[in-house]
Parts: sequence; C-alpha cells; structure tokens
Amino acid sequence: MSARPDIPVYEVFSQKDALSFATHVGSVRAPSPEMALQLAREAYFRRESAFDIWVIPASSITHGRDFRHTLPSAPETKAYRMPQGYDNGPLWKKFKAHAQTIEDVAKEMSNGRSD
Repeated sequence: MSARPDIPVYEVFSQKDALSFATHVGSVRAPSPEMALQLAREAYFRRESAFDIWVIPASSITHGRDFRHTLPSAPETKAYRMPQGYDNGPLWKKFKAHAQTIEDVAKEMSNGRSD
C-alpha cells in the first residue's frame, strides 16, 4: 500500500500522567483531526494507557533545519555544563605546587614581626 499524499500526516504526542512531559510517539495519516485521534488511540494506546493525547498536523510543525540561517554555523560545545567538562587537573596541580603549608605561613608571620 502506498502513502497517499492527499491525506495529511499527523504527529502524535502523549502524556503518561499529569506530571510528565508530552513525548512524541509516532505519526498517523488521517483525513481529519478526529480520525487522526482515533487512529492514534488504536495504533499507539491499545495496550498502553495515556493521560492525554495530542495529534498535530505535521505541516503545522516548524523544524529548525528549515531555517538554517537561524541556527549556529557550528555546533556549540557545551562541555562546560557537564562536571567532566572542567579540566581543572593541571590548575589544581599548579596550585598545590605553589601552595603554602601552615608552617610556611607561621614562619613568614614570625619573620615579618618587628619585636
């Protein structure tokens, strides 16, 4: 069976419970939103329950890649947002190499005194 271009595609989103996010579960082809909702229930929620279901015409969804001039030219590196993104090892070693001990501080304070 071939896809009919005259029947619109609807994207199906569901929410598992009242506090969860809506997630994309798939697509259906249907002549109307009501039929798309019925087909989505049959196709995706026969065994699995859902708190709420949305069907949205695929033509109503805007993709970022359709407007490339709005996207960054190169993907941003966001390693700084992750704990392993900080490379503090060399800095920590340098700090420890130049760190003073309490004895050094005490000696420096005693040498600086004017008795």
